[in-house]
Amino acid sequence: MWRIDLSARGEAGGRAILSPDERARAERLVNAKARARFRRARIALRRLLSEYLRVPPGELALEYGEHGKPRLVSARADDGAGVEIPFFFNLSHSGGLALCAVGQFGEIGVDIERIRPLSYPGPLARDHLSPEEWRLRSDWETAAARPEFFRIWARKEAILKAAGLGLSRPLGRVDTIRGELDGRSWWLMDLFPGEGFTGAVACSRAPESVRQWSWPS
Repeated sequence: MWRIDLSARGEAGGRAILSPDERARAERLVNAKARARFRRARIALRRLLSEYLRVPPGELALEYGEHGKPRLVSARADDGAGVEIPFFFNLSHSGGLALCAVGQFGEIGVDIERIRPLSYPGPLARDHLSPEEWRLRSDWETAAARPEFFRIWARKEAILKAAGLGLSRPLGRVDTIRGELDGRSWWLMDLFPGEGFTGAVACSRAPESVRQWSWPS
């Protein structure tokens, strides 16, 4: 698991490794800060994948699932002895931070959320929490519930991204208490990327261990 600081310099020197599609997506964003953060997140992603896969970052070929989940055209890594092993990754960014999850244990999804200054999360909680999640606390109509609401939201998105579904499923169908979506179980872990942020990672299989690093280190 990698925490990526999107305020770090180095974007200009890395633009050349982005694909035409990535550069076009950046240009469609509404303001310069959002464009810069998108490019920095993708540059970091390519450089990280390059280290794992021993492929130059500009030569990594990515494709996208039906609901936009990025994946490697050849999702295999070399174990150093010439044996190919499965390789999975996912990326999420919010504000000035990003999270990149990489692993070999199955489909993976990660989400980071900036805890935004909602006056209170009640209306969104009513629309998107499952009945069991709603019963976790009685104060959803207050600002005190805001961190918990975004924690649950990150867990929901992590599961949906691991499943390759994005937001094509109603969030209320994701049970973050049991880690289930449509009857399928997912391994879940909360992440704490920085003050004012929350995050989560989901995987189709429980990993043997989870290690966390920062980029650039």
